[in-house]
Amino acid sequence: MQIQNALQEQYDVILDRKTSNGGEKSYTNYLYREGLNKILKKCGEECFETVIAAKNTDTEELLGELCDVFYHITVLLGQESVPFSAVMQALNVRCQTREQPVDALFQVILDRKDAADETAYTAYLFREGLDKILKKVGEACSLLLIAAKGCDRQGIADEMANLIYHLMVMMVCKGIPAEALGEALDRRNGKTGNLKQFHQTNQNT
Repeated sequence: MQIQNALQEQYDVILDRKTSNGGEKSYTNYLYREGLNKILKKCGEECFETVIAAKNTDTEELLGELCDVFYHITVLLGQESVPFSAVMQALNVRCQTREQPVDALFQVILDRKDAADETAYTAYLFREGLDKILKKVGEACSLLLIAAKGCDRQGIADEMANLIYHLMVMMVCKGIPAEALGEALDRRNGKTGNLKQFHQTNQNT
């Protein structure tokens, strides 16, 4: 359960930053000081950059962007006091499973990739290809931002689950194994809440 554990750890650290104040050099606390609109802006930006990265062939770049997405949507959970468990429950409903960790849901999606049932939504996405999947990622992100602006906590959990589901479909489509994301998240967790620079800019936050 490498991904599940990494995401839970990230959530716990972010909540700790929120309650204990990580200091002026804490990027997490910078986001919380800036407020919901800043957090939503970063969620939108990182989803957009993930879509762009998915059109390229650089797997490491895409994994980096995925880590950025997961980090910022986790900050959103902390901002709106939505438990990570609520997202997991909604994600299992989305995948028609029960109480499965994220790692196991990757296999569920992989198993459905070549499903003979033409009505299966996951198989439909794979038949349509990467561009269709990326369009659904963008739509899911937009719905998440709308739910957050409406202070709809259940809506945030549901739409975040929908976004994560489509991101996983994208990864399977790109041939990126779940283990690669788990390892990338583990590497990033050591930086969660620290002073950081985004991409090639000189913006210290």
